[in-house]
Amino acid sequence: MNKHKKVWIFIALMTMVALFAGCSPTADVATEEATAEVEATSAPETTEGEATEEAAAEDVDVTLTVGIASDPDTLNVLVSNEINTSLMLNGTYPTLLLLDENGNKVPYIIEEPEYSDDGLTATVTLKEGLKWTDGEPITAEDIVYTYDAVYEGKFHWTYTVLDGITWEAVDDRTVVFTMSTPFPKFINQIGFWVRIVPSHVWEQAEDVQNFIDEDFVGFGPFQLTDYKTGEYYMMERVADFPFTPDDDKAYVDTMIFKPYPDPNTMLLALKSGDIDVAARPLTSEAAAELEGSEDVTLASTVDLGYEHMHFNLSNALLSDVAVRKAIAMSVDRDKLVNFAYGGNAEPMPGIISPLYTQFDFGINYPEFDIEGAKAVLADAGYVDTDDDGIVNAPTGENLSFEMIYAVNYVEHEKIAAIIAEDAKQAGIELVPSGLDKPVQLEQLYREPKGQNNYEIAINTWGIIDDVEASLSNLFLPETNLNWMNWENDKAIEAMAAMKSGIDQDVIDENMKVFQTEITTDIPDLPLVVKGNVFAYNNRFDGFKVYPDDLKGLVTPQNMWSVFLAE
Repeated sequence: MNKHKKVWIFIALMTMVALFAGCSPTADVATEEATAEVEATSAPETTEGEATEEAAAEDVDVTLTVGIASDPDTLNVLVSNEINTSLMLNGTYPTLLLLDENGNKVPYIIEEPEYSDDGLTATVTLKEGLKWTDGEPITAEDIVYTYDAVYEGKFHWTYTVLDGITWEAVDDRTVVFTMSTPFPKFINQIGFWVRIVPSHVWEQAEDVQNFIDEDFVGFGPFQLTDYKTGEYYMMERVADFPFTPDDDKAYVDTMIFKPYPDPNTMLLALKSGDIDVAARPLTSEAAAELEGSEDVTLASTVDLGYEHMHFNLSNALLSDVAVRKAIAMSVDRDKLVNFAYGGNAEPMPGIISPLYTQFDFGINYPEFDIEGAKAVLADAGYVDTDDDGIVNAPTGENLSFEMIYAVNYVEHEKIAAIIAEDAKQAGIELVPSGLDKPVQLEQLYREPKGQNNYEIAINTWGIIDDVEASLSNLFLPETNLNWMNWENDKAIEAMAAMKSGIDQDVIDENMKVFQTEITTDIPDLPLVVKGNVFAYNNRFDGFKVYPDDLKGLVTPQNMWSVFLAE
């Protein structure tokens, strides 16, 4: 992580924790922890260790209940690209790397990766003695099988990261990746996102894409043992897990994940004690309601991604950049910050998060300007020919679009309402349409490529670090995350040069080209970088807050370290 990122995270954390200092007796401690360098497999502090030993001595079965915002889209971890699924199954299936409290990606089941001097070879070595929950050893063949399956099946968006790369197991613990062009952030990208599965189980599947291992053989502090869709997902503690601080097992015996699509219902469950942890960030109203609570601790952290609005360029009207520009000029980011997030967010005027100051070249999207939006439309031949308040295209069609968002995230409903209200002043009708998150994703990912069934969507980009490499995952034409169906030759060349870049000057020059092209074309419109406030019941201790809403409080590290404080 570069120094600018660390400084930004520190400032953001200090600011957000200060906002909630009155409601959390551990706020100052959380701030100190969030700025400390830690290893992903480190044990709790001495005081925590003493407390956990005392709790363990009571010999009681401890259950930790976690509220999530929806059911998993699938329990197939090679296919899923849904936040709630990840929060739950990250404790059952391992990635090569984990995120630490400072936003650094650190080794989990591997030693520190090694790169050749020419940047064309990357080597990963598994830590010694690791075993799947059925007792079989974790080997290099498991990594090879997993990446083969992801690439051949074109699963998730991550398969495109493997383009132009070959991999082979050279012994039981070592995999060597060979690249056609340098890719300095390759292991950071693939190793952080793709969860490894046991090849001896999965290779028996006739159809990997639709395979569910009902035994959930994996590696992690917990193993999924029982579930009932819409009600619960039960996990049991794994014995002999090597990274736990004491006795080779987590301090919690059972974890139960319960879906609460309505955030108000989740808040009530937290207040009543029906759940112990809210895995998704609280709304600003919920955080304010819990302020000063004697039963609940609030923990704040910065977001490593951002909220955005994107357009389907396959739509005839939205393929006109004048229409997209007018909509962009109808977006008041300050209003979104104040009314959707209660001030706990930062406007995002360019394509790169303000977290990464080294890439701020002042290349921004058009500013909020309703009169300017009207002028853009008028100059392009869009006028209200039927006096219904909505401008018409030269073909006579109204500029009216469905704008989908996930009902599981109340802020997105607010964002959609605010943007629709302001766009109406410019003569553009945006019709908010709330969908369950899995349904929204189904529309965005619909195949064949370019035939996805939506017009405009409000969404979240997750962890966008290693920016020079991450942009390729979002905006290359072939990636599954390019829901916009955007193609721009200059941007494609710039992304390729950044992805393989070793010289910072080369990366910077291509970053300028990319930013210029995307802010001109406007296929994707960043809105805000939000702050995240999580909550947990004070019956439990040992929680550390991790950056981003993809992590927060429900991480493998917390799963194996949290203990009952009573």
